[in-house]
Amino acid sequence: MNSTTSVACTPGELMAVFISRQIRNDEYVAIGVNLPVSTAGVLLAHFLHAPDLRISALSYFTNLAGVDTFHDLGQIASPRLARWAEAVWPLDALMYAVPRMDWCFTGALQIDMHGNTNLIGVGDDHDNLTFRGPGATGATTVMATVRRFMIHVGSHSPRNFVEKCDFVSAVGWGAGGDHRSRLGLPGGGPTYVITPKAIMDFDEENRRMRLKHLMPGITVEEVARSTGFELLVPCLPEPMEPPSSEELDTLRTKIDVKGVLRH
Repeated sequence: MNSTTSVACTPGELMAVFISRQIRNDEYVAIGVNLPVSTAGVLLAHFLHAPDLRISALSYFTNLAGVDTFHDLGQIASPRLARWAEAVWPLDALMYAVPRMDWCFTGALQIDMHGNTNLIGVGDDHDNLTFRGPGATGATTVMATVRRFMIHVGSHSPRNFVEKCDFVSAVGWGAGGDHRSRLGLPGGGPTYVITPKAIMDFDEENRRMRLKHLMPGITVEEVARSTGFELLVPCLPEPMEPPSSEELDTLRTKIDVKGVLRH
């Protein structure tokens, strides 16, 4: 990896860089609709160290390593992606392939301490929600069966990190421990939760959310105040390694040329 850069970068860019670093060459990755952070992270891995990455987007199975520049991250969530498609899959074939995917991603309105997520809405009454989300949009099935997944959100506060989700659109680790396996879910569960303030993983025994990295300028106390449940905190959480000059340059000049992640 090239030397790190002193150029200021945004939380969105830091989140994308972290995602990129988790992805290995020749893995099979699905990118979702309207998730520019994870889309940018997948493309960054693809261009820098994973040229053989297999990417599933919408109904398209594609390799994008030969694309010079993406003029709009939204291209990845539209039929315009068909120009680079190696195959177009019917929905049933795509869902059948999910258990073979190494990574996929989901956002959330609410996340609890065991990584269960809510995309349905906020409120006690399903028919009279105080805030309506996009719905499960396939997340219920995909997150139940994919090998592992990351959760990323654009804010970190007690409003979205909650003791209990009002609804669960995707099961994370259930009630913790071995609950996911007792539910009979074959997938590997959530690995990371990524926010503008911190990166969390889950402890191996109880599957409780645990602070792993702090974003630059953020303190442990600030993350604790921003989380609506008791977050496991190691004595010395690791600082996230800053982006390299190559990572940041590739992200800004080839992937996110409109600066979506810098807003």
